[in-house]
Amino acid sequence: MNKNLSEAQSKLTSDFEKGLTSQEVAKRIKTFGYNKLKEKKQHTFFMKFINQFYDPLLLLLIVAAIISYVVAGLNSRKQHFEPIEVIVEWVEPSVILLIVFINALFGAIQEAKAEKAMEALNKMTTPITKVIRDGNFDQISSIEVVPGDIVIIEAGDTIPADGIIIENNSLKVIESVLTGESIAIEKNEDFVYDDKTPIGDRLNYVYSGTSVINGRATILVTNTGMNTEIGKIASLLNENDGGLSPLEKRISSLGKKLTYIAMFFLVLVFILYVTYVNDPSLISETWSNGFKVAVSIAISVIPEGLLAILTVILALGVKRMAKQNALIKKLSSVETLGSASVICSDKTGTLTQNKMTIVEVFTNKKSFKEFDSKEVKQLIEYGMLCNDTKIDENELIGDPTETSIVKAGIDNGIEVNSLLKKYPRVEELPFDSDRKLMSTIHKVSDGYLVVTKGAVDNLFSICKNKESIKEYEKQNEIMSNKALRVLGIAIKKIKSIPKDVTFKTIEKDLQLIGLLGIIDPPREEVKLSIQECLKAGIRPIMITGDHANTASAIAKELNILYSDEQKTITGSELEKMSDEELQQHIKEYSVYARVSPQDKIRVVKAWQKNGDIVAMTGDGVNDAPALQAADIGCAMGITGTEVSKGAADMILVDDNFSTIVEAVKEGRGVLDNIKRMMLTLFTTNVSELFTLLFGMLIFRFNPFSALQILWINLVTESFPGIALGMKKAERDVMSFKPNYSNNLLDKKMVLKVLSQGLLTFALCTVGFFLGAGMFVNFNFSLIVQSLQAFHKTTGTSREILLNMQMAGSTMVFITLSISQAFNAFNMFSKHNICTYKWDDIKYVFYAFGISTFFILLVLLVPKMNEVFNLNPYVFSDVKIITQITTSENITTVVQSSTSINYSYFIIIAFVFAFVQTIIIELLKIINNSNWYRKIVNKSNFLKKWN
Repeated sequence: MNKNLSEAQSKLTSDFEKGLTSQEVAKRIKTFGYNKLKEKKQHTFFMKFINQFYDPLLLLLIVAAIISYVVAGLNSRKQHFEPIEVIVEWVEPSVILLIVFINALFGAIQEAKAEKAMEALNKMTTPITKVIRDGNFDQISSIEVVPGDIVIIEAGDTIPADGIIIENNSLKVIESVLTGESIAIEKNEDFVYDDKTPIGDRLNYVYSGTSVINGRATILVTNTGMNTEIGKIASLLNENDGGLSPLEKRISSLGKKLTYIAMFFLVLVFILYVTYVNDPSLISETWSNGFKVAVSIAISVIPEGLLAILTVILALGVKRMAKQNALIKKLSSVETLGSASVICSDKTGTLTQNKMTIVEVFTNKKSFKEFDSKEVKQLIEYGMLCNDTKIDENELIGDPTETSIVKAGIDNGIEVNSLLKKYPRVEELPFDSDRKLMSTIHKVSDGYLVVTKGAVDNLFSICKNKESIKEYEKQNEIMSNKALRVLGIAIKKIKSIPKDVTFKTIEKDLQLIGLLGIIDPPREEVKLSIQECLKAGIRPIMITGDHANTASAIAKELNILYSDEQKTITGSELEKMSDEELQQHIKEYSVYARVSPQDKIRVVKAWQKNGDIVAMTGDGVNDAPALQAADIGCAMGITGTEVSKGAADMILVDDNFSTIVEAVKEGRGVLDNIKRMMLTLFTTNVSELFTLLFGMLIFRFNPFSALQILWINLVTESFPGIALGMKKAERDVMSFKPNYSNNLLDKKMVLKVLSQGLLTFALCTVGFFLGAGMFVNFNFSLIVQSLQAFHKTTGTSREILLNMQMAGSTMVFITLSISQAFNAFNMFSKHNICTYKWDDIKYVFYAFGISTFFILLVLLVPKMNEVFNLNPYVFSDVKIITQITTSENITTVVQSSTSINYSYFIIIAFVFAFVQTIIIELLKIINNSNWYRKIVNKSNFLKKWN
């Protein structure tokens, strides 16, 4: 008895003849559990919703809303507050909480995607299994199989559990779900393995979830459920949840930084307001206003529309990728693709066609790559005769090697049924793993034809044409060095069939007539895709369960091994390396062969630790853990298992590696659009912050209410941000290396935000001066003096100064809103916008029109402008102040009233923003000019900051 089998029987105390007793089965179910995979516990939707509130930005907004509610409650009791003012006081915190609720709800919906990987793994076991129990043959549900069971498997079965072979009759198993390789494995019950033998090389062992394509066997079940090899993969899926995507990490990091900044300014502004800006004698008024100003400051720092606009941009990217046959399951994966610097790809079915194919034929001392000649067709015909492939509705069913021969014959005009009728099979000697040969006997007109097919080395010894054997040996070596699987075909004619048809009587004195070179060939389009990856600074990597020589041959043909510095490493060699050593040497290897699922995860994580963003493609169960561990997992839509699809972030509908290159291109375009959108949003935040600080410190007046800021951040700037997200990727987007940074805003972007934010702030300051200045004949010192004295005024003086505040605030709102609408043109591209066609820029114009509509909506619609504290009617009766009189109560000396057309100020704001845009577009033209580039190249300073 085989050593492995003996040890297993001793451990499991099983009777090979009678199987387990019913009582023993019941005990083992209690001990080992049912033969199914454990599902990962999922959070309820409510808990996912609650977990969103741990986001620092949302917590800060909640605190701001609570403070605003407290202030609203206090102010609503004050007699001098008008009803509309009381409404505004309560509307502001309610809007803030609504924003928080919507963001939390969106986050929960994003996390509520169904986890399909575990369900798919459970479906891979067969519902009915044939066993021997209590000495009888029985059929049971596969979940009732226990260690120690005697199970019978045959062609067409999916194996229900891991087990060791007791008896074997020409058993062949496809183990691609575990190893990723489509070649049928010939099992051998006499093989002995040790702990170091890779899974794919344990020829006396079978695995749960793999498929029997030929023969039958009796096995002793050794492992069930989570203890099987598929169970170990399921454990890896549970342990390795994939974590946050790079975009999610950067958004989280940005959120924390913004929270700290907002809290700093909130506390600072409140302290300054209480101690400096307002009158200490009016404690209640001072604290109330201080809280309101502080909340406005905090809200101005936070781009409330960021998550919503980001979602729209990513969704637009998903839509564009779907047109390229790439289905995105997770929105943030769109941006991640744009940052990818390494693509780790499975070989079989991803880089190759997953179809064993004859690519070379050697016969009559000649090698052929085309198979339309008579001599090649005749050789293929012999291979089709000695073949067990079945044809069912034009589908070839059988061993992949044999189906490749039939496929070659059909492709070259050979009709299968006619051939079999012409040479009917009368006897056969099935393939077995000892001889590695198969022979068939066919009736011909002058007797019988023997056709033998199989391993070349075994054929040499039973062929009589010894003079040509050396040439065949040489050709066999040449073809093997190309990683081809070589089959030999030999024939002979006999007058009659021996009474005893055995290997000894039939397989002798044969004539070797040719060799077939078979391989799973690379996809033609993949070669171009890999070239494009290399051009874009993306490192293509092959990770496979196949043998090193086969993997290396394919990698060289595809240019994955593009230099002598790139090496191939095997799983056994990886085991000898520590994680630290692997990380140190990871860039030396482009091909990883004979690797396990755990090895794949180690490779992915080693690249990640080196700072790379890793995409992993695959289709088998063995790929699932690495797909989940990668920054973005890409599963195959046609050949991919449900397990790999469930673990992946993206599914390639056409199973085409080239699709991922198109997806990367779209991802880079989306990443650029995200940066443009963020520049637009943060430019507004910076201008809001500086305007608020300037107004508070100089004029002792808050030029923005929290509601105005929220309207600008959520409505006015959202449409330009979305328009930027609709921009197509630049034509040269794949000509540059991935530009990944741990921060969404790098130094260059921060400088751009500050410069344009300060420019907009300057325009807002001018706008405020124009609005408030009407009341003092544009005397700057009188504006400061008047607004600083506001809290001490009463009666008519207070009303005039209140109108003055409102006029200045209205102009600031108009100027900032319109500047923001124009800013989309500035951020559209690094090139001058005039160089683009209308179809490329039309959405920016549409967004500008929509934003302008919403600006005018809150300005001109009665009651709505009151809620937003924007009153255009203050311009119709301007009482001009010529002097401030200081006494116990501040009074004003007023000149006669005048009326100014409100539309003039809107036009002025448009002119301001338009001039700003023209200046920026002119700077773009200069920046892209040849003469300026020459100056930049000569100046290290300009190179750094340009």
